[in-house]
Amino acid sequence: MSENIKAGQENGVSSETIVAKRSDDLGRYLVAAHDLSPGDIVINEKPIVFGPKATLDPEAVMPCVGCYVPVSTEAGERCQKCGWPVCSGNCPGLKDPRHHGAECEILSLRPECELNNMADYYRHDALLPLRGVMLQKTDPEGWNKLMEMQSHIECRMPGTEAYEEANEFIVKYLINNFFSKLDKKSNKLQEVTPELLHRICGIIDTNALEIRLPQGTELFALYVNTCIMEHSCIPNTKHTFTVTSKDRTELYRITAKAVVPILKDCHISTMYSHALWGTQARRQHLKAAKYFACKCPRCSDPTELGTYLSAMKCLGDGTSLCGGTHLPDDPLDDETDWSCDKCPAKVNNIQVNMLISQMGEEVEDVLMMGASVTVLENLINKLSMFLHPNHYHMYSLKHSLVQLYGREPGYTSMEILDKKIKICRELVAITKTLDPGNARLSLYNSVLQHELHTALVLKSLMTSEDAKEKKVEIIKPLLIEAKLAIEDALQSLKDDIDEDSGKKLFSVIGNSKDKFDQYCNQIEIVI
Repeated sequence: MSENIKAGQENGVSSETIVAKRSDDLGRYLVAAHDLSPGDIVINEKPIVFGPKATLDPEAVMPCVGCYVPVSTEAGERCQKCGWPVCSGNCPGLKDPRHHGAECEILSLRPECELNNMADYYRHDALLPLRGVMLQKTDPEGWNKLMEMQSHIECRMPGTEAYEEANEFIVKYLINNFFSKLDKKSNKLQEVTPELLHRICGIIDTNALEIRLPQGTELFALYVNTCIMEHSCIPNTKHTFTVTSKDRTELYRITAKAVVPILKDCHISTMYSHALWGTQARRQHLKAAKYFACKCPRCSDPTELGTYLSAMKCLGDGTSLCGGTHLPDDPLDDETDWSCDKCPAKVNNIQVNMLISQMGEEVEDVLMMGASVTVLENLINKLSMFLHPNHYHMYSLKHSLVQLYGREPGYTSMEILDKKIKICRELVAITKTLDPGNARLSLYNSVLQHELHTALVLKSLMTSEDAKEKKVEIIKPLLIEAKLAIEDALQSLKDDIDEDSGKKLFSVIGNSKDKFDQYCNQIEIVI
Protein backbone atom coordinates (compact mmCIF):
# COMPACT_ATOMS: atom_id res chain seq x y z
CA MET A 1 0.00 0.00 0.00
CA SER A 2 1.14 3.50 -0.73
CA GLU A 3 -0.21 6.73 0.59
CA ASN A 4 -0.56 9.74 -1.69
CA ILE A 5 0.87 12.87 -0.13
CA LYS A 6 0.08 16.22 -1.69
CA ALA A 7 3.21 18.20 -2.36
CA GLY A 8 2.51 21.87 -2.79
CA GLN A 9 4.37 24.20 -5.12
CA GLU A 10 5.35 26.43 -2.22
CA ASN A 11 7.50 23.57 -0.93
CA GLY A 12 9.43 23.23 -4.18
CA VAL A 13 7.48 20.27 -5.56
CA SER A 14 4.78 20.85 -8.12
CA SER A 15 1.83 18.50 -7.64
CA GLU A 16 1.41 18.80 -11.42
CA THR A 17 4.83 17.23 -12.02
CA ILE A 18 5.46 14.68 -9.27
CA VAL A 19 3.59 13.01 -6.44
CA ALA A 20 4.98 12.06 -3.05
CA LYS A 21 3.98 8.59 -1.86
CA ARG A 22 4.73 6.32 1.05
CA SER A 23 5.26 2.57 1.37
CA ASP A 24 6.43 0.23 4.13
CA ASP A 25 9.45 -0.79 2.06
CA LEU A 26 10.69 2.59 0.80
CA GLY A 27 9.17 5.06 3.24
CA ARG A 28 8.49 8.31 1.41
CA TYR A 29 9.36 8.50 -2.29
CA LEU A 30 8.45 10.45 -5.43
CA VAL A 31 6.84 9.36 -8.69
CA ALA A 32 6.12 11.21 -11.92
CA ALA A 33 2.59 12.61 -12.10
CA HIS A 34 2.80 12.43 -15.89
CA ASP A 35 5.36 11.58 -18.55
CA LEU A 36 8.49 13.72 -18.17
CA SER A 37 11.02 14.62 -20.84
CA PRO A 38 14.74 15.35 -20.39
CA GLY A 39 15.11 18.89 -19.10
CA ASP A 40 11.79 19.01 -17.27
CA ILE A 41 12.16 20.46 -13.78
CA VAL A 42 11.23 17.97 -11.10
CA ILE A 43 12.14 19.88 -7.93
CA ASN A 44 13.06 23.51 -7.32
CA GLU A 45 13.45 24.51 -3.68
CA LYS A 46 15.52 26.43 -1.15
CA PRO A 47 17.32 24.67 1.69
CA ILE A 48 15.80 24.86 5.16
CA VAL A 49 19.29 25.02 6.65
CA PHE A 50 22.91 24.89 5.46
CA GLY A 51 26.41 25.21 6.85
CA PRO A 52 30.09 24.81 5.96
CA LYS A 53 32.04 21.58 6.08
CA ALA A 54 35.34 21.47 7.91
CA THR A 55 38.28 22.53 5.74
CA LEU A 56 41.21 20.27 4.89
CA ASP A 57 43.77 22.56 6.54
CA PRO A 58 41.95 24.49 9.29
CA GLU A 59 45.17 25.66 10.88
CA ALA A 60 45.82 27.76 7.75
CA VAL A 61 42.43 28.52 6.19
CA MET A 62 38.85 28.60 7.47
CA PRO A 63 35.61 29.69 5.80
CA CYS A 64 34.04 33.00 6.76
CA VAL A 65 30.94 32.19 8.81
CA GLY A 66 28.96 34.79 6.87
CA CYS A 67 29.77 34.04 3.22
CA TYR A 68 32.17 31.01 3.35
CA VAL A 69 35.03 32.71 1.48
CA PRO A 70 38.29 31.12 2.69
CA VAL A 71 40.14 33.41 5.10
CA SER A 72 43.49 33.16 6.83
CA THR A 73 42.93 31.41 10.14
CA GLU A 74 45.46 33.38 12.17
CA ALA A 75 45.71 36.71 10.35
CA GLY A 76 42.08 37.09 9.23
CA GLU A 77 39.45 39.31 10.80
CA ARG A 78 37.10 38.12 13.54
CA CYS A 79 33.40 38.65 14.18
CA GLN A 80 33.27 41.47 16.73
CA LYS A 81 30.72 39.63 18.87
CA CYS A 82 31.70 35.94 18.86
CA GLY A 83 35.28 36.03 17.54
CA TRP A 84 34.83 33.50 14.70
CA PRO A 85 36.88 34.07 11.52
CA VAL A 86 35.19 36.33 8.93
CA CYS A 87 36.21 37.89 5.63
CA SER A 88 35.22 41.35 6.84
CA GLY A 89 33.28 42.98 9.61
CA ASN A 90 30.94 44.24 6.90
CA CYS A 91 30.12 40.79 5.50
CA PRO A 92 26.33 40.79 4.89
CA GLY A 93 26.05 37.19 6.08
CA LEU A 94 27.04 38.16 9.63
CA LYS A 95 23.60 39.64 10.30
CA ASP A 96 21.62 37.25 8.10
CA PRO A 97 19.78 34.73 10.38
CA ARG A 98 20.15 32.00 7.71
CA HIS A 99 23.94 32.37 7.85
CA HIS A 100 25.56 33.75 11.01
CA GLY A 101 23.03 36.21 12.42
CA ALA A 102 21.13 33.85 14.72
CA GLU A 103 24.01 31.63 15.85
CA CYS A 104 26.33 34.51 16.73
CA GLU A 105 24.66 35.04 20.12
CA ILE A 106 25.17 31.38 21.01
CA LEU A 107 28.78 31.32 19.74
CA SER A 108 29.59 34.40 21.81
CA LEU A 109 28.97 32.53 25.09
CA ARG A 110 32.68 31.69 25.45
CA PRO A 111 35.89 33.79 25.21
CA GLU A 112 36.11 35.56 21.89
CA CYS A 113 39.46 34.51 20.46
CA GLU A 114 41.85 31.61 20.59
CA LEU A 115 45.21 31.44 18.84
CA ASN A 116 46.16 27.87 19.77
CA ASN A 117 44.42 24.68 18.60
CA MET A 118 42.33 26.72 16.18
CA ALA A 119 40.83 23.67 14.47
CA ASP A 120 39.41 22.42 17.77
CA TYR A 121 38.32 25.83 18.97
CA TYR A 122 36.46 26.76 15.76
CA ARG A 123 34.68 23.60 14.61
CA HIS A 124 32.91 24.60 11.41
CA ASP A 125 31.41 21.11 11.03
CA ALA A 126 29.40 21.85 14.20
CA LEU A 127 27.72 24.91 12.68
CA LEU A 128 25.13 23.00 10.65
CA PRO A 129 23.87 21.02 13.69
CA LEU A 130 23.82 24.31 15.63
CA ARG A 131 21.86 26.03 12.89
CA GLY A 132 19.50 23.08 12.83
CA VAL A 133 18.79 23.58 16.54
CA MET A 134 18.39 27.34 15.98
CA LEU A 135 15.53 26.70 13.56
CA GLN A 136 13.34 26.42 16.65
CA LYS A 137 13.52 30.22 16.88
CA THR A 138 14.44 31.34 13.35
CA ASP A 139 12.04 29.10 11.39
CA PRO A 140 9.58 27.03 13.47
CA GLU A 141 7.99 25.57 10.33
CA GLY A 142 11.43 24.57 9.05
CA TRP A 143 12.18 23.06 12.47
CA ASN A 144 9.10 20.84 12.24
CA LYS A 145 10.11 19.72 8.75
CA LEU A 146 13.65 19.02 9.95
CA MET A 147 12.32 16.80 12.73
CA GLU A 148 10.28 14.82 10.18
CA MET A 149 13.43 13.80 8.28
CA GLN A 150 14.86 10.33 8.71
CA SER A 151 17.76 10.10 11.16
CA HIS A 152 18.40 6.34 11.36
CA ILE A 153 19.09 6.95 15.03
CA GLU A 154 18.48 3.24 15.67
CA CYS A 155 21.67 2.53 13.67
CA ARG A 156 23.69 5.17 15.53
CA MET A 157 23.57 3.84 19.08
CA PRO A 158 26.44 4.26 21.59
CA GLY A 159 29.40 2.14 20.53
CA THR A 160 28.87 2.65 16.80
CA GLU A 161 31.44 4.63 14.87
CA ALA A 162 28.82 7.19 13.78
CA TYR A 163 27.70 7.79 17.38
CA GLU A 164 31.19 8.07 18.86
CA GLU A 165 32.39 10.43 16.12
CA ALA A 166 29.35 12.72 16.45
CA ASN A 167 29.58 12.60 20.23
CA GLU A 168 33.25 13.56 20.32
CA PHE A 169 33.36 16.27 17.67
CA ILE A 170 29.84 17.73 17.59
CA VAL A 171 27.67 16.91 20.62
CA LYS A 172 30.22 17.45 23.41
CA TYR A 173 31.65 20.48 21.62
CA LEU A 174 28.29 22.27 21.35
CA ILE A 175 27.03 21.37 24.81
CA ASN A 176 30.23 22.00 26.76
CA ASN A 177 31.16 25.24 25.04
CA PHE A 178 27.78 26.80 24.35
CA PHE A 179 24.49 25.20 25.37
CA SER A 180 25.62 24.53 28.94
CA LYS A 181 26.18 28.29 29.30
CA LEU A 182 22.74 29.34 28.07
CA ASP A 183 20.59 31.24 30.53
CA LYS A 184 17.70 28.83 31.02
CA LYS A 185 15.41 31.71 31.97
CA SER A 186 16.05 33.47 28.65
CA ASN A 187 13.87 30.89 26.91
CA LYS A 188 15.91 31.25 23.75
CA LEU A 189 15.61 27.58 22.88
CA GLN A 190 14.03 24.40 24.13
CA GLU A 191 16.41 22.34 26.22
CA VAL A 192 19.13 21.03 23.95
CA THR A 193 20.01 17.50 24.96
CA PRO A 194 22.71 15.13 23.67
CA GLU A 195 19.90 12.94 22.32
CA LEU A 196 18.51 15.82 20.25
CA LEU A 197 21.92 16.71 18.83
CA HIS A 198 22.63 13.06 17.95
CA ARG A 199 19.30 12.94 16.15
CA ILE A 200 20.16 16.08 14.17
CA CYS A 201 23.58 14.64 13.31
CA GLY A 202 21.80 11.53 12.00
CA ILE A 203 19.44 13.67 9.94
CA ILE A 204 22.38 15.52 8.42
CA ASP A 205 24.36 12.38 7.63
CA THR A 206 21.31 10.74 6.06
CA ASN A 207 19.87 13.65 4.09
CA ALA A 208 22.39 16.45 3.53
CA LEU A 209 23.64 17.26 0.04
CA GLU A 210 27.10 18.66 -0.64
CA ILE A 211 27.47 22.02 -2.39
CA ARG A 212 30.84 23.08 -3.81
CA LEU A 213 31.22 26.87 -3.98
CA PRO A 214 33.28 28.65 -6.68
CA GLN A 215 35.90 29.71 -4.13
CA GLY A 216 36.47 26.09 -3.14
CA THR A 217 34.51 25.91 0.13
CA GLU A 218 32.07 23.02 0.55
CA LEU A 219 28.71 23.26 2.30
CA PHE A 220 26.11 20.77 3.47
CA ALA A 221 22.45 21.66 2.97
CA LEU A 222 19.11 20.04 3.85
CA TYR A 223 16.10 20.14 1.51
CA VAL A 224 12.59 19.15 2.51
CA ASN A 225 11.51 17.46 -0.70
CA THR A 226 14.79 16.60 -2.39
CA CYS A 227 15.58 14.27 0.50
CA ILE A 228 12.55 12.17 -0.45
CA MET A 229 14.10 11.18 -3.78
CA GLU A 230 15.23 7.59 -3.58
CA HIS A 231 18.64 6.38 -4.61
CA SER A 232 19.40 4.50 -7.81
CA CYS A 233 22.77 3.65 -9.31
CA ILE A 234 21.25 4.64 -12.67
CA PRO A 235 19.52 7.91 -11.61
CA ASN A 236 16.98 9.64 -13.83
CA THR A 237 17.54 13.18 -12.51
CA LYS A 238 20.42 15.61 -12.13
CA HIS A 239 20.54 18.44 -9.63
CA THR A 240 22.35 21.77 -9.66
CA PHE A 241 22.66 24.56 -7.09
CA THR A 242 22.43 28.33 -7.28
CA VAL A 243 25.82 29.32 -5.85
CA THR A 244 25.93 32.96 -7.00
CA SER A 245 23.02 35.38 -6.86
CA LYS A 246 22.43 39.08 -6.23
CA ASP A 247 19.45 37.98 -4.15
CA ARG A 248 21.00 36.28 -1.12
CA THR A 249 17.72 34.53 -0.34
CA GLU A 250 18.17 32.52 -3.56
CA LEU A 251 21.58 31.14 -2.62
CA TYR A 252 21.87 27.33 -2.59
CA ARG A 253 18.48 26.76 -4.22
CA ILE A 254 18.44 23.28 -5.75
CA THR A 255 16.99 22.46 -9.16
CA ALA A 256 16.51 18.82 -10.10
CA LYS A 257 15.80 18.01 -13.74
CA ALA A 258 14.86 14.83 -15.56
CA VAL A 259 17.82 13.62 -17.65
CA VAL A 260 16.07 10.74 -19.42
CA PRO A 261 12.41 10.20 -20.31
CA ILE A 262 10.44 9.29 -17.17
CA LEU A 263 7.06 7.68 -17.66
CA LYS A 264 4.06 8.46 -15.48
CA ASP A 265 4.17 6.67 -12.08
CA CYS A 266 7.88 5.81 -12.47
CA HIS A 267 10.03 6.57 -9.42
CA ILE A 268 12.11 9.75 -9.36
CA SER A 269 15.69 8.93 -8.38
CA THR A 270 19.07 10.46 -7.66
CA MET A 271 22.40 8.90 -6.69
CA TYR A 272 24.19 9.05 -3.34
CA SER A 273 27.32 7.15 -4.37
CA HIS A 274 30.00 7.28 -7.05
CA ALA A 275 28.88 6.07 -10.47
CA LEU A 276 32.34 4.70 -11.29
CA TRP A 277 32.65 2.49 -8.24
CA GLY A 278 31.94 -1.21 -8.57
CA THR A 279 28.79 -2.73 -7.09
CA GLN A 280 30.29 -3.93 -3.81
CA ALA A 281 32.02 -0.59 -3.19
CA ARG A 282 28.81 1.35 -3.89
CA ARG A 283 26.65 -0.88 -1.74
CA GLN A 284 29.11 -0.85 1.16
CA HIS A 285 29.25 2.95 1.04
CA LEU A 286 25.45 3.24 0.97
CA LYS A 287 25.07 0.86 3.89
CA ALA A 288 27.64 2.74 5.96
CA ALA A 289 26.53 6.27 5.07
CA LYS A 290 22.82 5.95 4.26
CA TYR A 291 21.84 2.75 6.10
CA PHE A 292 20.20 0.89 3.22
CA ALA A 293 21.09 -1.91 0.82
CA CYS A 294 20.69 -0.89 -2.80
CA LYS A 295 18.79 -3.34 -5.01
CA CYS A 296 18.59 -1.25 -8.18
CA PRO A 297 18.82 -2.91 -11.62
CA ARG A 298 22.52 -2.14 -11.88
CA CYS A 299 23.36 -3.59 -8.47
CA SER A 300 21.23 -6.65 -9.20
CA ASP A 301 23.05 -7.40 -12.47
CA PRO A 302 26.39 -9.26 -12.07
CA THR A 303 27.64 -7.60 -15.29
CA GLU A 304 26.51 -4.09 -14.23
CA LEU A 305 24.39 -3.52 -17.34
CA GLY A 306 26.91 -5.30 -19.55
CA THR A 307 29.80 -2.99 -18.62
CA TYR A 308 31.65 -5.58 -16.50
CA LEU A 309 32.81 -2.72 -14.28
CA SER A 310 33.54 -5.06 -11.35
CA ALA A 311 34.53 -8.18 -13.30
CA MET A 312 37.73 -10.16 -12.66
CA LYS A 313 39.69 -12.36 -15.01
CA CYS A 314 39.67 -16.07 -14.28
CA LEU A 315 43.10 -17.41 -13.40
CA GLY A 316 42.06 -20.97 -14.28
CA ASP A 317 42.99 -24.04 -12.29
CA GLY A 318 46.57 -23.02 -11.68
CA THR A 319 47.98 -24.83 -14.70
CA SER A 320 46.28 -23.02 -17.59
CA LEU A 321 44.11 -19.97 -18.24
CA CYS A 322 40.59 -20.48 -19.56
CA GLY A 323 40.02 -16.89 -20.72
CA GLY A 324 36.84 -16.64 -18.70
CA THR A 325 35.47 -13.88 -16.47
CA HIS A 326 34.73 -14.06 -12.75
CA LEU A 327 31.41 -12.49 -11.73
CA PRO A 328 29.57 -12.50 -8.39
CA ASP A 329 27.03 -15.30 -8.07
CA ASP A 330 24.65 -12.94 -6.23
CA PRO A 331 25.76 -9.28 -6.32
CA LEU A 332 23.20 -8.44 -3.62
CA ASP A 333 24.93 -10.81 -1.18
CA ASP A 334 27.95 -9.19 0.48
CA GLU A 335 29.53 -12.62 1.05
CA THR A 336 28.82 -14.12 -2.37
CA ASP A 337 31.25 -16.38 -4.18
CA TRP A 338 32.57 -15.36 -7.60
CA SER A 339 32.27 -17.91 -10.43
CA CYS A 340 33.92 -18.14 -13.83
CA ASP A 341 31.60 -17.99 -16.85
CA LYS A 342 33.70 -20.58 -18.72
CA CYS A 343 35.10 -23.05 -16.19
CA PRO A 344 34.16 -24.41 -12.71
CA ALA A 345 36.65 -22.14 -10.88
CA LYS A 346 35.30 -20.18 -7.89
CA VAL A 347 36.81 -17.46 -5.71
CA ASN A 348 35.44 -16.41 -2.34
CA ASN A 349 34.44 -12.84 -1.65
CA ILE A 350 37.15 -12.21 0.94
CA GLN A 351 39.86 -12.98 -1.62
CA VAL A 352 38.24 -10.72 -4.19
CA ASN A 353 37.91 -7.82 -1.75
CA MET A 354 41.52 -8.11 -0.61
CA LEU A 355 42.77 -8.11 -4.19
CA ILE A 356 40.58 -5.19 -5.27
CA SER A 357 41.55 -3.18 -2.18
CA GLN A 358 45.28 -3.70 -2.78
CA MET A 359 44.93 -2.75 -6.43
CA GLY A 360 42.84 0.28 -5.50
CA GLU A 361 45.59 1.61 -3.24
CA GLU A 362 48.13 1.17 -6.02
CA VAL A 363 45.90 2.93 -8.55
CA GLU A 364 45.21 5.80 -6.16
CA ASP A 365 48.91 6.28 -5.42
CA VAL A 366 49.77 6.40 -9.12
CA LEU A 367 47.00 8.84 -10.01
CA MET A 368 47.76 11.09 -7.05
CA MET A 369 51.34 11.64 -8.19
CA GLY A 370 50.36 12.56 -11.76
CA ALA A 371 51.90 9.54 -13.43
CA SER A 372 53.56 9.47 -16.85
CA VAL A 373 52.46 7.38 -19.82
CA THR A 374 55.03 4.71 -18.97
CA VAL A 375 53.89 4.38 -15.36
CA LEU A 376 50.22 4.20 -16.35
CA GLU A 377 50.86 1.68 -19.11
CA ASN A 378 52.91 -0.52 -16.81
CA LEU A 379 50.22 -0.57 -14.13
CA ILE A 380 47.49 -1.25 -16.71
CA ASN A 381 49.50 -4.20 -18.04
CA LYS A 382 50.04 -5.50 -14.51
CA LEU A 383 46.40 -5.24 -13.47
CA SER A 384 45.15 -6.66 -16.79
CA MET A 385 46.36 -10.07 -15.59
CA PHE A 386 43.64 -10.01 -12.91
CA LEU A 387 40.97 -7.52 -14.01
CA HIS A 388 38.50 -7.33 -16.86
CA PRO A 389 39.52 -4.57 -19.32
CA ASN A 390 36.43 -2.58 -18.24
CA HIS A 391 37.02 -2.89 -14.49
CA TYR A 392 36.64 0.43 -12.69
CA HIS A 393 40.32 0.46 -11.67
CA MET A 394 41.24 0.01 -15.34
CA TYR A 395 38.75 2.73 -16.31
CA SER A 396 40.44 5.23 -13.97
CA LEU A 397 43.89 4.49 -15.35
CA LYS A 398 42.79 4.58 -18.98
CA HIS A 399 40.87 7.83 -18.43
CA SER A 400 44.15 9.43 -17.31
CA LEU A 401 46.17 7.73 -20.03
CA VAL A 402 44.12 9.04 -22.96
CA GLN A 403 44.70 12.58 -21.73
CA LEU A 404 48.47 12.02 -22.20
CA TYR A 405 48.43 10.13 -25.51
CA GLY A 406 48.93 12.56 -28.37
CA ARG A 407 50.41 15.18 -26.02
CA GLU A 408 53.37 13.72 -24.15
CA PRO A 409 56.56 13.72 -26.26
CA GLY A 410 57.18 10.34 -27.84
CA TYR A 411 53.50 9.40 -27.83
CA THR A 412 52.14 11.22 -30.89
CA SER A 413 52.51 8.58 -33.61
CA MET A 414 49.65 7.30 -35.75
CA GLU A 415 49.80 4.01 -33.83
CA ILE A 416 49.33 5.84 -30.52
CA LEU A 417 46.48 7.91 -31.94
CA ASP A 418 44.71 4.75 -33.09
CA LYS A 419 45.17 3.28 -29.62
CA LYS A 420 43.83 6.46 -28.02
CA ILE A 421 40.79 6.49 -30.31
CA LYS A 422 40.02 2.86 -29.47
CA ILE A 423 40.28 3.42 -25.70
CA CYS A 424 38.17 6.60 -25.87
CA ARG A 425 35.40 4.81 -27.74
CA GLU A 426 35.41 1.98 -25.21
CA LEU A 427 35.30 4.31 -22.20
CA VAL A 428 32.57 6.46 -23.77
CA ALA A 429 30.46 3.34 -24.29
CA ILE A 430 30.86 2.38 -20.61
CA THR A 431 30.12 5.93 -19.45
CA LYS A 432 26.96 6.28 -21.50
CA THR A 433 25.67 2.88 -20.41
CA LEU A 434 26.11 3.75 -16.73
CA ASP A 435 24.90 7.33 -17.06
CA PRO A 436 22.88 7.85 -20.24
CA GLY A 437 21.56 11.24 -19.12
CA ASN A 438 24.85 12.72 -17.84
CA ALA A 439 23.43 12.89 -14.33
CA ARG A 440 26.70 11.98 -12.63
CA LEU A 441 29.44 11.50 -15.22
CA SER A 442 29.07 14.56 -17.43
CA LEU A 443 32.64 15.75 -16.83
CA TYR A 444 34.07 12.29 -17.46
CA ASN A 445 32.10 11.99 -20.69
CA SER A 446 33.10 15.47 -21.85
CA VAL A 447 36.80 14.80 -21.28
CA LEU A 448 36.59 11.50 -23.16
CA GLN A 449 34.66 12.98 -26.09
CA HIS A 450 37.10 15.89 -26.28
CA GLU A 451 40.09 13.52 -26.27
CA LEU A 452 38.42 11.40 -28.96
CA HIS A 453 37.79 14.54 -31.02
CA THR A 454 41.42 15.68 -30.63
CA ALA A 455 42.82 12.30 -31.66
CA LEU A 456 40.57 12.09 -34.73
CA VAL A 457 41.57 15.58 -35.87
CA LEU A 458 45.27 14.83 -35.34
CA LYS A 459 44.89 11.63 -37.33
CA SER A 460 43.28 13.55 -40.18
CA LEU A 461 46.22 15.98 -40.18
CA MET A 462 48.70 13.10 -40.39
CA THR A 463 46.97 11.53 -43.38
CA SER A 464 49.26 11.40 -46.43
CA GLU A 465 49.01 14.22 -48.97
CA ASP A 466 47.59 12.20 -51.87
CA ALA A 467 45.16 13.51 -54.44
CA LYS A 468 42.58 15.80 -52.84
CA GLU A 469 39.66 13.53 -53.70
CA LYS A 470 41.34 10.54 -52.06
CA LYS A 471 42.31 12.54 -48.98
CA VAL A 472 38.76 13.80 -48.52
CA GLU A 473 37.47 10.25 -48.81
CA ILE A 474 39.87 9.14 -46.06
CA ILE A 475 39.54 11.99 -43.58
CA LYS A 476 35.88 12.96 -43.90
CA PRO A 477 34.65 10.01 -41.78
CA LEU A 478 37.22 11.00 -39.14
CA LEU A 479 35.99 14.58 -39.11
CA ILE A 480 32.34 13.54 -38.97
CA GLU A 481 33.05 11.48 -35.86
CA ALA A 482 35.17 14.33 -34.45
CA LYS A 483 32.28 16.76 -34.93
CA LEU A 484 29.82 14.46 -33.20
CA ALA A 485 32.25 13.91 -30.32
CA ILE A 486 32.88 17.57 -29.60
CA GLU A 487 29.20 18.46 -29.88
CA ASP A 488 28.42 15.69 -27.39
CA ALA A 489 31.18 17.00 -25.10
CA LEU A 490 29.64 20.49 -25.06
CA GLN A 491 26.08 19.22 -24.74
CA SER A 492 26.86 17.06 -21.72
CA LEU A 493 28.25 20.12 -19.89
CA LYS A 494 25.13 22.26 -20.29
CA ASP A 495 24.16 21.88 -16.63
CA ASP A 496 27.72 22.20 -15.28
CA ILE A 497 28.83 25.59 -16.55
CA ASP A 498 27.86 27.37 -13.32
CA GLU A 499 30.56 25.43 -11.49
CA ASP A 500 34.24 26.29 -11.92
CA SER A 501 35.31 22.87 -13.20
CA GLY A 502 32.47 22.74 -15.72
CA LYS A 503 33.01 26.34 -16.82
CA LYS A 504 36.74 25.82 -17.43
CA LEU A 505 36.19 22.57 -19.33
CA PHE A 506 33.42 24.13 -21.42
CA SER A 507 35.77 26.99 -22.36
CA VAL A 508 38.58 24.62 -23.38
CA ILE A 509 36.26 22.45 -25.47
CA GLY A 510 34.60 25.52 -26.98
CA ASN A 511 38.01 26.73 -28.18
CA SER A 512 38.66 23.31 -29.73
CA LYS A 513 35.29 23.52 -31.50
CA ASP A 514 36.19 26.93 -32.97
CA LYS A 515 39.55 25.63 -34.21
CA PHE A 516 37.84 22.58 -35.68
CA ASP A 517 35.38 24.73 -37.62
CA GLN A 518 38.25 26.86 -38.94
CA TYR A 519 40.14 23.72 -39.97
CA CYS A 520 37.15 22.34 -41.88
CA ASN A 521 36.72 25.66 -43.68
CA GLN A 522 40.42 25.79 -44.49
CA ILE A 523 40.44 22.35 -46.13
CA GLU A 524 37.05 23.04 -47.73
CA ILE A 525 35.26 20.05 -46.27
CA VAL A 526 31.63 20.50 -45.25
CA ILE A 527 30.63 18.29 -42.33
